[in-house]
This record gives sequence, C-alpha cells and structure tokens, in this order.
Amino acid sequence: MKRKIGVTTWSFGDIDLADIADMIAEIKFDGVELFVDIDRISSPYARKVFQDRDLEIYSLTPGNVDLAANDSNIRNSALNYYKRLIDYGAELGHPTVTCHEYIHPQMGTYLGSIELLIESCQQLATYAQQFNINLGFEPLNRYLCRFILKSTDVLSMLSQINASNMTIILDAFHMNLEEKDPIEAIIQCGSKLSIYQISDSNRKGIGFGHIDFSKHIAALDSIQYTNPIIVECAHPRQTPGSVAIGSLDEIKSYVTTSKNWLTENAI
Repeated sequence: MKRKIGVTTWSFGDIDLADIADMIAEIKFDGVELFVDIDRISSPYARKVFQDRDLEIYSLTPGNVDLAANDSNIRNSALNYYKRLIDYGAELGHPTVTCHEYIHPQMGTYLGSIELLIESCQQLATYAQQFNINLGFEPLNRYLCRFILKSTDVLSMLSQINASNMTIILDAFHMNLEEKDPIEAIIQCGSKLSIYQISDSNRKGIGFGHIDFSKHIAALDSIQYTNPIIVECAHPRQTPGSVAIGSLDEIKSYVTTSKNWLTENAI
C-alpha cells in the first residue's frame, strides 16, 4: 500500500530550520511534520526551505496552549494562536493542523474542562473550513493531560464536535501507554485517521522498544490507510521547541532506523 514517510522536525531540537531540512533530506524522507515558532519564522521562508529539498509538509505541530481553560483570557489567547497557525498552514499548502490538550504538570488542580475543549475545537474547525484545512486531534497520555487519552475519548469528542474536517492523529508511543488494544484503536478510528505517528515504547526508533509494529501496519492496511506515517522519536523530557537534551547523532540513528524499517515493511 502506497504511503509517504515523514518525520517531526522538533525531534532534531531547536536548531536552524534549514539544517534540520538538510538532515531530513539526506535520510531521504518524503516530508515532515513541522514545528516552528510562527512569530519568528515566516511561512514563505519555511515553505521555501522544504520545497528546495523536495520535502512535503504534511502537518503542523502546535505550541503548548490551553484550549480548555476556565479563564477566558487564557482560552481566547489559545484560540487566537491556533487561528494564526491555521492561517500559517494555509500558506504552506494546507497541511493538517494538530490539536491536543494543554500539557501540564499533574500536581495541583487544573482549571479547565472537556466542555470548553470541545467548544474551542468546534470554533477552530469552523475557522479552518474556510481554508480547506483539516484539524487532527491527538490523544496524549495521563502524564501529560487529563481528558482525551485514548481512541474512544477522541471518537466521542469528534461526535460532539460534528465537523467533517476534524480528524484523528494516533501516536504509537501514547497508545502503548493508554490503549488496551492499539490495533483495535487504529481499526476503530478508520477513515477518521489522518496522521499516524510512530516511535517505539521508549520514544526511540523502531526496534529499540517492545512494540510489534508489524501488527500496527497490518491494522493500517485493513483500514486502507494511505496518509503519511510520521516518525516522532525524542530524548527523555524533550518537547517541541526545546533544546534537545542528548545527542543529535542518537536521534538521527533512531529516525534513520525507523525510516528504513518502514520503507521495507509499510509502503
């Protein structure tokens, strides 16, 4: 089954975007899931960096903002950020814009609700429709957020949002923590699955952990998934936009190993 293979740019740390693109092109990926500071890097520059290296932009990773906050100022700031990210995406060729919950420490009380998260996503889906852009909501895990942890959570949420451009992003690392059966999760999401992200159980490359990815690929085949597979490896405690705490060569080895395995087994 024909699929493109991409990689997240934030895996390589907070270094020059052109240098990241050079490394990705050298490993011979088809494209990227892009994380950029939209206040610092213009969309024409980002588009040119990847076009010059014959790399597609499949999706955008957001910054960490709170769409579910009880405080309307915080929530409106998050909505405005996402609208700007959607505008940014419209200038890059209409990649999927990733949405997820606010990532926060689990200590203390969180002042937000799933009802407000759903309301915010409804607003963003309506805004994105005018640009012909899909949103992709990604369940994370219990150590990062509170409400949307697994496929059944996100499917229930999408049924309430009721927007044709609201899709699902599944991540093998997070599924390994939260899903009773990751294979069933992939199958249940079916045609709603717009992006599948892959790293092993320890956030390293395929084969460095214990996930049986041959079963994941078989599940993708069964739902006739032809969208990109995105490699998303990371060092411990590394997040989008952070300086990588660890070896860049180590990350390159993880993503290269993963890309090679996917080339042989998934396309």
